[in-house]
Amino acid sequence: MNPKADSLEYRVWALDDSVYGPVRMEVLRDWVRDERIVPESWIFCESNRRWQQAGGIQELRILFGLDSAEPSLGDAPVIKPSILRRIRAFGALADEDLGRLIRLGEVIQLPAFQTIMRANSPADDIYFIIEGQVRQRITVREREILIAVKEAGTCFGYISLFDGGPHVTDAVSDTPVTLFRIATGRLRDVCEANPDVGVAILFSLGRSLAQRIRSDDRHLYELVALNQGGK
Repeated sequence: MNPKADSLEYRVWALDDSVYGPVRMEVLRDWVRDERIVPESWIFCESNRRWQQAGGIQELRILFGLDSAEPSLGDAPVIKPSILRRIRAFGALADEDLGRLIRLGEVIQLPAFQTIMRANSPADDIYFIIEGQVRQRITVREREILIAVKEAGTCFGYISLFDGGPHVTDAVSDTPVTLFRIATGRLRDVCEANPDVGVAILFSLGRSLAQRIRSDDRHLYELVALNQGGK
């Protein structure tokens, strides 16, 4: 990741022959993922006043599959039950149960400012943070609204485990992160096949969800009280 590139501003000659911008590198990455930018798209860098094709920009190449975007599991650190136990949802599990989870999931490492999941996308995976920090956000009229900041030991993307719906927020790495990713279906199968493990995991996830609901309710109460006071 190139911090200097992230601070620069760019303009895009888009597929509809319109020029958009200036925008930061993070927006360019989002547009690549949305297929609004292809390798042949022309990008203008405000700092050096030069046009170049998106496929030639190092920070975008990995998103086009021109470079490796994500280390393979073999490149990730070997994960042991003691490491996975740092995750609050797994803290009460025995080593044998943790070993079973390790075989069902995978460890991934991502750089800072990487979009991990998107709002309204199918919720196929749940993510547990081993190291680093992740922010959850929604975008309203091209403005980012922060929903939550997730630290090591917590998880995100788990609401679908309860209702089967899509993700409700984006998740973006604020720092380089190490994540344990497990398919929602696989985790659900573990919970059903081994109720003792399932109860421990679901209670922990339910506790996190309850904390979020309490926080949202408190903010709503404060907003209503403020509005009533102004009348």
